[in-house]
Amino acid sequence: MTNEEILQKMEEDMKLRNFSKYSFYTYSHKAAEMMKYFNKPMEEVTTEEMRNYLLKLKEEKHLANRTVNYYNSILRFMYEVTLDKVLNKKQIPMLKNKREICKVLTKEELSAFFNVCDDPKYKMIFMLIYGSGLRIGETANLRIKDIDSKKMRIFVRAGKGNKERYTILPKVSLEMLREYYKKEKPNHPEGYLFLNSDCNPLKVERIRVFFRKYRRKAKLNDKFVVHSLRHSFATDLIERGATLIQVKELLGHSNIRSTMEYVHVANIDLGLESPIDEFLKEEK
Repeated sequence: MTNEEILQKMEEDMKLRNFSKYSFYTYSHKAAEMMKYFNKPMEEVTTEEMRNYLLKLKEEKHLANRTVNYYNSILRFMYEVTLDKVLNKKQIPMLKNKREICKVLTKEELSAFFNVCDDPKYKMIFMLIYGSGLRIGETANLRIKDIDSKKMRIFVRAGKGNKERYTILPKVSLEMLREYYKKEKPNHPEGYLFLNSDCNPLKVERIRVFFRKYRRKAKLNDKFVVHSLRHSFATDLIERGATLIQVKELLGHSNIRSTMEYVHVANIDLGLESPIDEFLKEEK
């Protein structure tokens, strides 16, 4: 098969597996990127060349382990599913991810960030992500009919793994959305809420561009990304007494272990004393 044929069949394979819109786009985009890099039929690419490619992503481009693993997953899908070939996974292993505590913003950092957002639309988007715990792709895919002002909730139709859920609609976000709707009057055949200047759905990368712009303006650490707003939403809810089950459902996690990560960063007052203090009290 030519690379064009491989890409076409790969897209058909993703459709058969009902990939989310975001995964479909990223797999297709990065597969085409790989084809351009190798500059020869993908069926002729050797395991050694794959290893060197993944090493280059890590050591020369300094991509995060999670990102390198994403490229690895795409390679495996292309060869094992689309080309029906057996890969020696021992030679192209997944990188072990270092367990890191979620990066969350303090109240002061959130205030500094929102205060420098001088574009009303993007300020509204970032406040919505923080206030509702949305992923960036879920935000870009929001439709007008997903906003339920009567029950004060948002219907998330394009969640991770193509799962659907409801999450909180903040009062302040509803007010901002109403003002935005009156001014912008978004008109798209599929009812997308956030549009670009060409009246097409807003791209995820465009949201990231504005986030980085305001992050620099607020003089925040580069470690904070758009997803940090979602982390902050979850952590703040737990600190305010929300149960793990409630937060799990609002975030759309499949496994509660993912939600439990936020317990490590939440400043929860459990009213517990250190065992040494209890021991010394008993000694007295």
